[in-house]
Amino acid sequence: MLLYGHMDTVPAYKGWTEDPFGGHIIDGKIYGRGACDDKACVTAEIFATKALLELGIKFEGSLTLISAIDEETGGFNGVRYLLDKGHINGDACLLGDGRGGFPTAYTGGFLLVTFLIKGKKAHALSFLDIPIYRNEYSGVNAIQKMIGVMNFLTQLQAEFLNTETKYPNFPGHPSKVSTVNIAKIEGGDKLSAVPDKCLLYCMINTIPEQDVESIKTRILEFIEAAKKEDSDLNINVQFPMSFEPFASDINSKFAKAIKNAIKIVYNEDREFKLFQSANDGHWFHEKGIETILMGTGTHENNVHAEDEFVSINDLIDTTKIFALTALNYLK
Repeated sequence: MLLYGHMDTVPAYKGWTEDPFGGHIIDGKIYGRGACDDKACVTAEIFATKALLELGIKFEGSLTLISAIDEETGGFNGVRYLLDKGHINGDACLLGDGRGGFPTAYTGGFLLVTFLIKGKKAHALSFLDIPIYRNEYSGVNAIQKMIGVMNFLTQLQAEFLNTETKYPNFPGHPSKVSTVNIAKIEGGDKLSAVPDKCLLYCMINTIPEQDVESIKTRILEFIEAAKKEDSDLNINVQFPMSFEPFASDINSKFAKAIKNAIKIVYNEDREFKLFQSANDGHWFHEKGIETILMGTGTHENNVHAEDEFVSINDLIDTTKIFALTALNYLK
């Protein structure tokens, strides 16, 4: 069995009222960048294992602790590297990340796509990109041509609204559909010049019922059709990162070990949930390692935002769940 948590965090950004690197304890909460995502789970896996060692419990199998970097930027130089090089392996992975209170057996897919359009620079007044007035000196407005791409992505989101996931979401997370986030756009130099370049970043998170490869195909088909319609469209599409969704068996020995641990800690049965955000779980799953997530906190913990915190009670409960899962699975 593998116990995993990631060490890296996003930047502190501005707007904190507490020291983002102070670890101050206020009203039973520990404040700091990464306190919840994901240093709490790294702490929990260490102290869960420490407790088991101090009790002198003998396992039939092995328990491996992993704490890696690079999760926030894809995991290529973290978990994927460790798995590809054979430094880590196992039958099951309890991945400490995501929301707390409930285990996660279902994860969404992820697709990062970039669109780069190259146009032609010209004076914005004398040589506008207007078809009826064009000549050999006219510019080609790359930003204006990107509008067609954004319209396509907006239509894709509207289409995704017709398919809701059947898997239960976490409390406070209302979305049940795949999402298209037009995240960032760059282009243009001067107000008096026709922009000759425009770069658009888009992030797509899918529900388990949709496969990422089919979305890639839709995008490429749209681009090819657009190029046939517009001979001036010089566009390049890249998919820097993508992975398919996956669902774990909630009736396996490993799943039952987690469910029993949760029942002991919370004194009630809790169902497996869906977690759509990108995480390192797919790297383990793709290597044939059964993977279930168990994090700390909720959307109220300000993850990736100012004044991130973790409740000490949540941290202790997560530590207990990690220890009891290992005990149930490996005893």
